[in-house]
Amino acid sequence: MADTFIKNNLSVVLSLSLAVFTAGGIFAEFTAIKNELTTVHDRLDKKIVVIGGLEDRLLQIEKQLEYERGFLEAAAKKR
Repeated sequence: MADTFIKNNLSVVLSLSLAVFTAGGIFAEFTAIKNELTTVHDRLDKKIVVIGGLEDRLLQIEKQLEYERGFLEAAAKKR
């Protein structure tokens, strides 16, 4: 009985088989994209932390330069 069902409905069986394999392929592709996106997000987070640290260092250097400039100007005015 099952044999005659498959013979009579071969296109339906093939369509279902194709749908299952296609769904599996799509799922695998989405999983790969998700993993890649997670990796890119992690790398971006690390770069943001580095940039934040560099901005803090730059701000400290600018403050030190302004302090030294003011100190030199004040010392020059005293002379």
